[in-house]
Amino acid sequence: MAGNNKAAANSAMAGVLHDVRLAIGDLFGSKLDDKQSVLIEVLFGFLGALARADGVVSTEEAHFTNGLMDELKLNSKARKLATEAFDRGCRRQVDIEAEMLRLMRTYPRGSGEIDRIYQSLLRLAAADHTIRRGERQFLEKITLGFGFEPEELDNRLKKIMH
Repeated sequence: MAGNNKAAANSAMAGVLHDVRLAIGDLFGSKLDDKQSVLIEVLFGFLGALARADGVVSTEEAHFTNGLMDELKLNSKARKLATEAFDRGCRRQVDIEAEMLRLMRTYPRGSGEIDRIYQSLLRLAAADHTIRRGERQFLEKITLGFGFEPEELDNRLKKIMH
């Protein structure tokens, strides 16, 4: 049984990685521009905040973050930026509302990038098949901030967790 849960978690993480790669595409070359920096800082800050929302950053969440950096082939500057942002999120030093606004100045509400980042956060939260209260509160903020109707959160979670 534990093997099945681990396989399901690994499959869910692979899906999240795929979604984030789609959202980001081939943005990362040898030099980061301002648009790429914002995306890295906000995405990894949100991942850190979500990972910590239930009180503890699990080994799987830390591995996921490192794996994501590898999959995105982040250069050393981008990796440092991502690690710092994730750590700020884990320490609850990310202003969620301000970071959403900063992200949406580059990627407007309703854009494919916002939708895929949102979906990736939902899948990360659902990876252990349980949405805890802190995760739920975080996702509710993100849902409204990204311009989705409140019921969108439950609709999407039902699809992911079925």
